[in-house]
Amino acid sequence: MDGADPAAVIIVGGGPVGAATALGLARRGVPVRLLEARPSLRADDRRTLALAQGSRQLLDGLGAWPRAEVTTIDQIHISQRHRFGQTTLTAQEAGMPALGYILRYNTLMACMDEQVRQTPGLSLETGAEVKAVLPGGQETEVIWQAQGKECRARTPLAVLADGGRAVTAQVFGAAREQPYTQVALVAQLETDRSVGSLAYERFTPEGPIALLPLGQRYTLVWTGTQEQTELRLDWSDEKFLNELQAAFGGRAGNFLRLHGRSWFPLTLKVLDSVIRPHAVAIGNAAQTMHPVAGQGLNMGLRDADQLIRLVGEGEPDCRGSAAQLERFVALRQRDRRWGIGFTHSLVRLFSNDWPILTQGRGIGLAALNGLPGMRRALTRVMSFGFQGGRRG
Repeated sequence: MDGADPAAVIIVGGGPVGAATALGLARRGVPVRLLEARPSLRADDRRTLALAQGSRQLLDGLGAWPRAEVTTIDQIHISQRHRFGQTTLTAQEAGMPALGYILRYNTLMACMDEQVRQTPGLSLETGAEVKAVLPGGQETEVIWQAQGKECRARTPLAVLADGGRAVTAQVFGAAREQPYTQVALVAQLETDRSVGSLAYERFTPEGPIALLPLGQRYTLVWTGTQEQTELRLDWSDEKFLNELQAAFGGRAGNFLRLHGRSWFPLTLKVLDSVIRPHAVAIGNAAQTMHPVAGQGLNMGLRDADQLIRLVGEGEPDCRGSAAQLERFVALRQRDRRWGIGFTHSLVRLFSNDWPILTQGRGIGLAALNGLPGMRRALTRVMSFGFQGGRRG
């Protein structure tokens, strides 16, 4: 065992959810060890993130909100290809400063890294490859490799916040997994119009198409089957832009230039139980969702927010106790079920061309367009989750 504070909470995974949890707990006087496998939190990762207003408020409160290179979303236009029914969600109608924010992963993590390194009571250990998490009756033992040496520490609470780790399955059991018959193609687009602060979500039988404003370009997320996506990756830029224009229409203007194409598989993964004695899984370690409606990372940050409040405001002797962790599950259950069910239902409802569902979708979008109260309610729950939480 090493000589670190035995009362420290150990957080496995230094991505946005793990780092936010570490900052929030340390700011409330809880000693924290943050273990990250990468050599730095400042990863050279230019993925596009879509953060809701509730996530902005949490990160702002932690001093971890970037002051530059962030694009505000004021409106989201929702439609379906070759079918009637459309609606627009607006921040003004919802009484919010913004519906969301678009930024790069590395922009956010540079800001979080700065805060992590200057926060008292927070110890960051990079290059720490966690090998085992062993829950016990009174505490949990965490074992990791760092600089060629094996390290061990006991903790009243181990927080697993890294969705890519085999150790999560070792602790909590295998996640329920349901692969979608879709993958997501991601690229950057330039159009002949000013990008502004309007985002688009367009549903097609093959899967949704999202355009997210970021600076002077759009980030494109185009979902389709593996076979379709492989063809799209092989197309020339000209053919790609023409096919995308045909699928999306002209609402965002004419697509002029394409920058970079990559793809990733889409799978729903859900842990049936996110707690063990003195251990909890949050964020992508607890649930990995379809990117439609942008709920995944935002739900993970709501996990972090709730855990920060419970552990940070609880008595030290209760840290990681069964009662505390069961309370966490109870408080997060409604929002977690809603987010998983909402995104899964959107994919199933909109990613097909069955006549009865096609007609029903159009009626639903038309009804939403005519009911401002329903639009406001949907916007608020997408921004802050189903449990209420912070309000802006």
